[in-house]
Amino acid sequence: MTSGDTDASNRPFQNYHVIYKDETVAFLLKPSLSPSAYYGRRPLSKIMKGITIGIPVVRGFDRPKWERKHEKKPTQRGSEASPPHALRGEQGELVCPGCEAEKNQGQVTDLVLVAHGIGQKFAERVESFHFTHAINGFRRAVNIELGTPLVQGILRESQNGMMILPLNWRLGLSFEEGGPMPEEDKVHQATDGFGLKDIEPTTIPAVRSMISDVMFDIPFYMSHHKSKMIKALVTEANRVYRLWCRNNPGFAEHGRVHLIGHSLGSAMALEVLSRQPTSVPHLNLSQPEPETSFFEFDTKNLFLVGSPAGFFLLLERGSLMPRHGRRKPGAESADTTAGGVVGEAGTFGCLAVDNIYNILAKEDPIAYLLNGAVDPTYAASLKVAHVPSTASSFFKAFGDAFRYVIPGMQPAQRTFAPEPARPPAFRLPSQLELEVHDFTREEIAEKKIFLLNDNGQIDYYLRSGGGPLEIQYLNMLSAHTSYWTNLDFIRMLCIEIGREPGRGNTLPAMRAVKATKRMIP
Repeated sequence: MTSGDTDASNRPFQNYHVIYKDETVAFLLKPSLSPSAYYGRRPLSKIMKGITIGIPVVRGFDRPKWERKHEKKPTQRGSEASPPHALRGEQGELVCPGCEAEKNQGQVTDLVLVAHGIGQKFAERVESFHFTHAINGFRRAVNIELGTPLVQGILRESQNGMMILPLNWRLGLSFEEGGPMPEEDKVHQATDGFGLKDIEPTTIPAVRSMISDVMFDIPFYMSHHKSKMIKALVTEANRVYRLWCRNNPGFAEHGRVHLIGHSLGSAMALEVLSRQPTSVPHLNLSQPEPETSFFEFDTKNLFLVGSPAGFFLLLERGSLMPRHGRRKPGAESADTTAGGVVGEAGTFGCLAVDNIYNILAKEDPIAYLLNGAVDPTYAASLKVAHVPSTASSFFKAFGDAFRYVIPGMQPAQRTFAPEPARPPAFRLPSQLELEVHDFTREEIAEKKIFLLNDNGQIDYYLRSGGGPLEIQYLNMLSAHTSYWTNLDFIRMLCIEIGREPGRGNTLPAMRAVKATKRMIP
């Protein structure tokens, strides 16, 4: 047994059974599909009948057989035809078009890792709830959006695509067995060594099982199991990042990494990035085991979706602040070291990132705001910000058409048009405002929030459908999981990751706007 086998809590498919059909084909069966005389499960008989059950695994790849299967039959003229869009190499052999296109495309420049929230233990029994399925669809939507002309016109010249990978930190993590046990728990093990199954009634077992798999992640996180959950997230993130760097040489030196945290995953990301070193050591792939205390990559942009991070900051009496000495593009070096503006590593809420985005669906009951965690007075002076919408209503399109035909009316401003920043028009405050307004606090808060986000804004609401038939209490049921299919969020992600970094390269539609105040006579 190697040292890597000792920590099996983070290994995928560790609880699965294997049934071999022959020397090349096997099937991975999760516990609910494994043979059982009690439940009458006989997967072997189904496999012998040719039915696919579980996850099929095929050993080896027969290239000649594949070519014979996909090769077109000779035409009537006797000429040998190739498959559609097929390519041939220098020796005349068939080359996979997808592999050739990927080779010519070049290396992906942006890697996006997504940490899920609660409920993924439930996915071990119900495949349709699996987080990976949602991220696969999300990845396809992002790739489609990256190819649109509007987004293409905003991307930086060096940008060459994004790869979005899920971090399934919850699968394989058990709170009742496995993993290191703290010394204080060992003392009480003889008298208090009971688990959840020992205190759970046998009534309504299906409902109780679903609740324990979905909702109990939050109380577990607020208990002594928190360190085990944090370790699972960090280990999984570093494992995925190492695999990506091995398959993409040079990415560790030239690539950029971004993080999306959903629900509880965002609170865990807040905890890890608060303790993250300001400068990450160079990745050493020769080291057999990844780090378990911090991410082995530098996080450029952090997107929090459906996030209760603000509530956890309130519980810990923390505040959101930029990191001391963080070399952020476009930021003044004096601001990154100014006292009262930046914080040190290890302070809860002092994150080692360039930009933080807090995305909220209006009806999401789990999501909380973060602007107030920087400075509540400054947050109150900002207008409510919305993620720019990708869809235009009929009335807006009708009005835009009239702007082109009526003399004197100018076309409406493009939502995502990259325009240079124009200086805002300030009015001189009245004598009363001069006496009560704390300009020093506002200046410090403004420096903080621009170091935390180039746009001067952290909270962004997603626009809902609205209308007289909208019922918020019904929308609440699906709002917490709607982010992966929201086109507004998808476009915002593509633009904010793909654009040139720095405050001077932000889009007007994303910038913070001060709320208008009533003039005091």
